[in-house]
Amino acid sequence: MIATTESSVDLSTSEIFLARNSVFDRSGRVMAYEMLFRSRESVDEGRPDDLATSTQVIVNSMSHFGLEGVLGSADGFIHVTEKLLMSNTLEILPAQRIILEIMPDVSLNTEMLKRLQELKTAGFRIALVDTSLGNAAQVNGVGESIDTILPLIDIVKISLQTTSLENAAVLINRIRQIASPIFWATQVKTGEDLAACKTTGFGLFSGPYFSQPLVMRSKKPQALQVSLMKIVGLLFKDEGITTLEPLFKANPDLTLGLFRLVNSVGVAGHLQISSVRQALVTLGQKQLLQWMLLLIYTEAGNAATSELQRRVVNRARLIELLSQHEDITQPGLSDQAFVVGLLSLAHKVTGQTLEEVLKHIHLAEHLQNALLHHEGILGQLLVLTDAIEAADFSRMEASRSHLGISAQSLTDLQLQAIHWTNELDRQMTAMKG
Repeated sequence: MIATTESSVDLSTSEIFLARNSVFDRSGRVMAYEMLFRSRESVDEGRPDDLATSTQVIVNSMSHFGLEGVLGSADGFIHVTEKLLMSNTLEILPAQRIILEIMPDVSLNTEMLKRLQELKTAGFRIALVDTSLGNAAQVNGVGESIDTILPLIDIVKISLQTTSLENAAVLINRIRQIASPIFWATQVKTGEDLAACKTTGFGLFSGPYFSQPLVMRSKKPQALQVSLMKIVGLLFKDEGITTLEPLFKANPDLTLGLFRLVNSVGVAGHLQISSVRQALVTLGQKQLLQWMLLLIYTEAGNAATSELQRRVVNRARLIELLSQHEDITQPGLSDQAFVVGLLSLAHKVTGQTLEEVLKHIHLAEHLQNALLHHEGILGQLLVLTDAIEAADFSRMEASRSHLGISAQSLTDLQLQAIHWTNELDRQMTAMKG
């Protein structure tokens, strides 16, 4: 019997924290986002969350914003409890884009297996934590119960924090005798971990390693990045087009990108852009600055860089939106917030420290202090953004409370930032093509 739940939740009365965990495939591309959420009350009181309620809020907010707005072209993992699995809440989501990650405390009894089969028939994929297989074996007996469960499972999630690679290899070989799920390694911390996981047979990966510098490991930034940082520095000094134009003319790739950008964003209207000077005038300083900062992240042009670009754009937009909050906003702050967000991860691709990166740029002292020491309001917004990206709900609660931003406002702004980031990603993909 499937329980009936309300088809929509009032987001204005829901205090839910949202975070996303990127899940990568073997090529380094984001295959999906694991949607993570906690109610503010559970964080405040340090107690287990009513995950069914939290999930329902997020499911409905995803429906409200549109799945594309939240996930972009990636798929989405959603944690599901027994209560949620047996309800009709999931029916508002497009099954082909959603992977149901079953929580370890779900009873894999006959009734639940029947429900999972119904959900698979509807098009959902099912993910299971490896410990759930052990729990099922202990309760129901090894053999027939595992044989019944595994054919329904599309992805098996294994944490390297609790399972050694040696034990994971044994488990993978055992499961492959019965079924053919994809294996997902979490808590991947180093490049050596990643290589070993690939050899062991994992196909999906997530963990701290993917937040580390992945693209460039040289001690010096490459030539194009040096040119980009020079241009950014000139823009911060409000240098005119006469100073900027020669730098573009000396770099054909930058000039081509400039022309593509002016055409793709539609700022030129019906004008036919025929010179670098005309393109620079048409684009304007603010948009040119943002584009230059973004190019620092895309110079290497591979999958890891693309994900880092999405990450930095999302944090820049989120910090910008947060800076516009009624209790925070002040003249000029939002433009500064966006720039701080874009600069905050530049060291991830240049092979330099953030201090070294900022030496190339004539940045105001209070912005440098925000980036390097988390000082001032912009520094505090960076702290909140870091907590969100780390899915550290306790830090999120402390930071948002200090800033005077409600949990519901924070979640709403996060979803707006994600939607905006996905739209920009589509524009930039079209521009590259």
